[in-house]
Amino acid sequence: MSSADHLVYMANQIARNFGALADDAAATKVAEHILLYWDPRMKSRIVQCAKNEVSELSAVTAEAVRIVADKTTSNG
Repeated sequence: MSSADHLVYMANQIARNFGALADDAAATKVAEHILLYWDPRMKSRIVQCAKNEVSELSAVTAEAVRIVADKTTSNG
């Protein structure tokens, strides 16, 4: 498993933990988790995976990564 595959796997696991929430609320929670706990390299890599559309991101995870991308580009 590549490092990108591992990040996708981890992000999808986080999304599954919020499965009881509505999709938009779950995506927000996943994004919050990534923004708080992932280092900048991990954030950058998962955003790049989503841009390349080569990953197996769930719908909730893909939305969370979009939120992360928006917040990291507006802050940097």
